[in-house]
Amino acid sequence: MASSARIFFAGVGTTFVILGVGFGSGLLMANSALKDHSGYQARTTAELPSPVRVILPTTAEAAQPPQPPQQTSQQAAVVDPAPEPVQAAQPEKRVEKPDAKKAEAEVRERRKRYAERKFKREAARARQRLETRERDEAPVMAFGGDDNSRVALFGN
Repeated sequence: MASSARIFFAGVGTTFVILGVGFGSGLLMANSALKDHSGYQARTTAELPSPVRVILPTTAEAAQPPQPPQQTSQQAAVVDPAPEPVQAAQPEKRVEKPDAKKAEAEVRERRKRYAERKFKREAARARQRLETRERDEAPVMAFGGDDNSRVALFGN
């Protein structure tokens, strides 16, 4: 009896020692990984670059088009002829309503065909499941008479 208790406590003690060594080595490695190396730090602080401020444009601002070079007043007078009258732009033709109705009818027809195909697929699957159930049902076999005096285990 004493040897059983001694073996039990030796196993429990060994388990605690193994767990303690594992956690201790894990903490030791984590601390060494987090420590800053003094030689590396001294070199980087001595050679810090001067700070630079970067200002990025906001996305809401529109981009400015490139400006053409400025011409002298003499060149502008020679180059620019008399301005022509600007004609009013013709409005573009709008989409006719029958086309929109026709497109809606086509969409409805396509959806209807899709629904019919889906219904046929589902009906075929249901029919196939029903047929497999009917085939899988095994016929009932009877053995002997109706002797209920003994205890039957697992249908025997």
